[in-house]
Amino acid sequence: MARLNVANIVNIQRALCFPRLAGTDGEEKARKIILDELESYGYDPKLHEFQVKTFKIKEAELRILEPWSDEIPCQGVGLSGSTPPEGVEAPLAYAEEGDPALIPGEGYILLLTSRPRYPKYKSLMKWKPKGFVISEPNPYRKISHLDMIHEWRKYGTVPMVYISFADAYKLVVHGARRAYLKLIQDEWDAKSYNIVVEKKGIKYPDEVVIICAHYDSVYDVPGATDNAGGTALLLELARYYSTVNVKRTIRFIWFSGEELGLRGSRAYADGLRKEELEQIKFVVNLDVHGAVIGSNSATLTGPKNVKEYLEVVSKKMGINLKVGEGVYSSDGTSFSKHGIPSISFYRSSGFGITMHTIDDDDRYIGEQAYAGLGDILVDFIDTLVNSEELPFPREIPEDIKKKVEDYFKNRLGVEE
Repeated sequence: MARLNVANIVNIQRALCFPRLAGTDGEEKARKIILDELESYGYDPKLHEFQVKTFKIKEAELRILEPWSDEIPCQGVGLSGSTPPEGVEAPLAYAEEGDPALIPGEGYILLLTSRPRYPKYKSLMKWKPKGFVISEPNPYRKISHLDMIHEWRKYGTVPMVYISFADAYKLVVHGARRAYLKLIQDEWDAKSYNIVVEKKGIKYPDEVVIICAHYDSVYDVPGATDNAGGTALLLELARYYSTVNVKRTIRFIWFSGEELGLRGSRAYADGLRKEELEQIKFVVNLDVHGAVIGSNSATLTGPKNVKEYLEVVSKKMGINLKVGEGVYSSDGTSFSKHGIPSISFYRSSGFGITMHTIDDDDRYIGEQAYAGLGDILVDFIDTLVNSEELPFPREIPEDIKKKVEDYFKNRLGVEE
């Protein structure tokens, strides 16, 4: 079986290890690297433009005022709004997951164990909080660099910061009861771009298989595994398929704005006409790749026989692949919302603890992460694009459809 050039994947992944927040200069720099690679393979890349709201954190400060004085390292949550320039001072209450019994009343800074999901965010707004201080989920993780879905702000704005697990523990155990919070950020509407190339099918050109990855990162982090790895892997697949004929059309897409709420893939999929959507038979998404110490995984949002097929391929090749069924929070789901089956391949690893932090760098990536998975991907893609009849129905089981609907309604909070 033809193998991918895994050294090339890692070289490109390392070259992309810099902040790439959608709508910023970092995205533009990454886009230039991708475009240059694609043109060197003989493709004619097209840009798909969309609007995105982006941001820059300028100041983030958290101080405990009572019963002791202390400054707590923190990171601002993008698009959560800003405090007044002078900051805010308010009583502090530990509310765990936003439990009503733990909220004393209006006007508190709330210390939470996790960032609230959409329904909880709406319910918390009635308490008119002065701010959210969000704890990391475990003591071994650096502070997250994240953002919120800006559409939620129709229910109210509350400045948010993340702090370490250890600092959250200290505040709760020692009874911190009053705090000062300052968060200043710039927010603006920007243009962002998806990158699209096609390998035209020679027999069934109107039947399309999409293979995609997002090339943006969260703010101010290298984003080595999330998702410079998937970006580089997709480039290598595009290079490989540029050299062979395929029966169905392969559309390779590098999406931006995934970290801001699947912005690029939603803009792309939602903008397709009905007949264009019907041409798309399957979507293969690549997100979180490159960690050497780990294993191969996939989440299927589609017919069960895809899982059965991949399990057979895994056993035949002697390469482990764990396939689950459900919804993976990435760009393939934007197509599954329209009834198109998708699967997301990713690398499970202890290095995943670094995701969305400054530690998601290239220290622990390597060729070994791609060798076996690359063979499985080529086999699977070949089956999708070269079978005379598609072996997998273009359908999503009803129970998974409901999970997709719930994802957009209650996790992203962008559909009522």
